[in-house]
Amino acid sequence: SSSSQSTHVLTWVDCELEELTLAKARRDRGMSPDSARELAGSCAVGRRQALMVSRVTSGGCCDGRLMQGDVVLRVDGQPVTRPQHVERAMQHCREVGGEDVVWQVLRARKTIETRVRPSSRGSDGTEHLIVFNGLVLRPTPHAVAERGGPALPHTLPGSGLYFWKVFPGSPANTFGVFAPGWLVQVNDEPTTSVERLLELVKAGAFCGCEWLRCHIMDRAGRPTVHALQADPLFWPTLELTRTRQEGGVRSGALRWVRREYEV
Repeated sequence: SSSSQSTHVLTWVDCELEELTLAKARRDRGMSPDSARELAGSCAVGRRQALMVSRVTSGGCCDGRLMQGDVVLRVDGQPVTRPQHVERAMQHCREVGGEDVVWQVLRARKTIETRVRPSSRGSDGTEHLIVFNGLVLRPTPHAVAERGGPALPHTLPGSGLYFWKVFPGSPANTFGVFAPGWLVQVNDEPTTSVERLLELVKAGAFCGCEWLRCHIMDRAGRPTVHALQADPLFWPTLELTRTRQEGGVRSGALRWVRREYEV
């Protein structure tokens, strides 16, 4: 695939999808004119693309059902051209108690249907996030751990503090931290989990520190230390927790609860 294509690790689905232009889907994958027209009609303005399976998680719910190189035409009867469309369809199936969702895919230039079960891992750790000096942190996702790389305690599924995004203009961005990677230590304190980092923040371990020494490990296992100048006024620590709303018209609906700490 070209460097301009994006790969998306999905929740509710044990696979990764890659964006593919409709022109390439027709030329290289044998997509029919009718399928291309249907997908083009459901694309956002300026985006004529399809989704192609780039990786299937071994032993996951898609293993044996989807194959690398499958071009996705429909999910649950609807044309899909964005990863969010796929996730919504699979999440809806899970929430209403359904078992399998019918996917229509283009495989070896033939259109076939396959039944895919929503992943029991759901959002795989994204129920609890921390934004720390512009690093968006969460436990290591299962799909990231399966990609290989260093086998260390903080790189195991559900462990450590993995970040996949650095906010532009944040201290982390200003002082040269690049995603993805792991935050393994701040000053002399190991940051082994979301809970541990929150304990340190709440205990005031970093209060009064003009500079924070952040120990980072990249996906290849290379360690670096970045000195970040904290900015608690514009970049406080944020804790985001996904919970179900109680009472009212939207009782039971999922929502994010935000808490802010001055570090």
